[in-house]
Amino acid sequence: MHLEYAALEALRETLQQISVIKIKEIGLDRHGPRGDRTILGHIEIFLHSHLLACKVVCTCDIPHLERAVHELQQVEKERGVVVMPILIAPTMSEEAQTLCRNNNIGFLDLDGNARLYLDEVFIVKRSLPHKTIPPAAETLPTSETAHFAQVA
Repeated sequence: MHLEYAALEALRETLQQISVIKIKEIGLDRHGPRGDRTILGHIEIFLHSHLLACKVVCTCDIPHLERAVHELQQVEKERGVVVMPILIAPTMSEEAQTLCRNNNIGFLDLDGNARLYLDEVFIVKRSLPHKTIPPAAETLPTSETAHFAQVA
């Protein structure tokens, strides 16, 4: 349940970064079975309405992702309208990202990576790996400062 709410917030934050996207409503689809709900987002871009269908997965193993891709494709058939499918995970491996691209499915992860194609808008975000910044090095004395250091 915590992962679903984190996914909701990540989606909302990503969409809010683009000024032409107006969020009408984002929430959990109450029709799905508990624990396997779809996040639905109703947005507007340049006065055109769009429906986002997002599946939240907790792991990026390929069989699990392929099942989620299939479920996203079923949402469009069930709804009878054009749906923009998005897969949301805590982290997306390169293999998982390729799977999404090959199936024309957007993706978003909680690490800050995203690839969303929303007809008029294309969003790509890539986070850099988290690395620690080394401590500031002491300045080495130049010949002038070395001379003053010896005098003192």
